[in-house]
Amino acid sequence: MKSIFDNTQFGRFTLKSHIIRTGLWESQNDGKNLTPEIYERYENLAKNNVGLIISEMISLYSHDRFSDYSHYINYPQFVKEFKELTDVVHQYNVPIFAQIGFINCNVNGKQMMEVNDLTIEDIRKIQADYIIAAKKIAFAGFDGIQLNVGNNYYLSRIMDPFENQRNDNYGGNTYNRVRIVLEIIKLIKQTTDLHVHCRVNLYKDFDDSVEICRILAENGADSLQVTKFLSPQYFRKTLSNENMLVEFADKVASEVSIPVVLGGGLSDMEKINDLINKTNIQFVSMQRPFVRSHELLTRWKEEGHGESDCKTCNNCYWKKASTCLIKSQE
Repeated sequence: MKSIFDNTQFGRFTLKSHIIRTGLWESQNDGKNLTPEIYERYENLAKNNVGLIISEMISLYSHDRFSDYSHYINYPQFVKEFKELTDVVHQYNVPIFAQIGFINCNVNGKQMMEVNDLTIEDIRKIQADYIIAAKKIAFAGFDGIQLNVGNNYYLSRIMDPFENQRNDNYGGNTYNRVRIVLEIIKLIKQTTDLHVHCRVNLYKDFDDSVEICRILAENGADSLQVTKFLSPQYFRKTLSNENMLVEFADKVASEVSIPVVLGGGLSDMEKINDLINKTNIQFVSMQRPFVRSHELLTRWKEEGHGESDCKTCNNCYWKKASTCLIKSQE
């Protein structure tokens, strides 16, 4: 029987558990710098049995910050401050990836560009910006980069067969819709040694979504995390749909040779152990339960069972303080 606390391989990394902490919308700074509380947050995660840490969203563009308190890649102190943060995490032999993406496309002097209106020059500008970002991420000591090409981020819309109606090499069939991301991956691998982790959607077309994952896996992606459009709104206990991605993730994991992470929803040790023993899925990501308690996994490991008392109320992110409101009322 597998246990979530078995050592396991994730690409070239040996993880202490099957649990991935993926950042959502927790605040990253005080409007200028990383705060002591943020360094403490990451240290608490690293020393409490998480297998891999993926940072909060880092925006590719300063004018497209995910929230007023998120970092962006061109922040002047980015390399210095995040190198200090990755050093803290690495003390506990835990790998850490930087999550990067953008929502609105404002490049080459144009504003709010739609997918179908991008010129080749615009595409090359976006790709160049990703490569510059990857180099900064590598300089900052991160072990990998999570390309957020899922949820409602811009590149997820380029891969969406219902939104992308282009008739050039970046539209039409599945491969063409993924091409922009494949070219980014290729360039990152040519210029850095970062592990490339792609966060990708289950779209309305199940089979096309599986094909997207297969293409990414066959063309340089080192691992995948499956999610959905506006995922925090889907993964709420009151909606009883925490397992909505299991079938998709299991299918993808059976068809690719790289690690596949199930994103969102699960926060019960028994259910997660059952999942990794009965499906092809070997990794599960959580975020909001860690806002509730950074020590969650340590408690599970010591007691041999457990479930997060996070209510998935979604009030813990996109706030300046990034605290659990339930906890503050106790």
